[in-house]
Amino acid sequence: MVAIQLRKVNPADFHFLKSLLQNEELMLVGWGKVYSDEEVKGWIKKIQQQYSDYGYSYYIVENQRSESIGIGGVIRTKIQGTAFDELAYIIKKEFQGSGYGTILAEELVQRAFKKHHLPQVVAQIVPENIASRKVLEKLGMSIHFSYLRNQNGMIRKHVVYLLENPLSS
Repeated sequence: MVAIQLRKVNPADFHFLKSLLQNEELMLVGWGKVYSDEEVKGWIKKIQQQYSDYGYSYYIVENQRSESIGIGGVIRTKIQGTAFDELAYIIKKEFQGSGYGTILAEELVQRAFKKHHLPQVVAQIVPENIASRKVLEKLGMSIHFSYLRNQNGMIRKHVVYLLENPLSS
């Protein structure tokens, strides 16, 4: 059984975040771009502001040996003009396929529903991301809609999964 810990992002995480946000293989699949050093610093500031504004955002994901293995969180976003709370995560390549994505997604959904009382969460992915689709479907998420998304000038089909909070009335 894999175990994880989540902790808030801080400026001391710059080098770890740079290793993720500047990794073409990880970033081009989900985010459609890689970040410059200045953009990584700006991203950290944006995440810290979201903690203040909403009480949640991305977190650093650590394994049982306290190694930073990825990032994950629930973030406010707009999809085709509609506001959503989106489940999003990136696991470093060497830790993929070990169950961390599923454990992380389960933890993030629990926090979203029990701690933050969100009525629903969504996740948007490219259809060819089979591993993430399997994670989302294990959580009980189902396809809500699909659309063509402009990611930094590249138009790609995205599938949006949705999960309702069973604790909401």
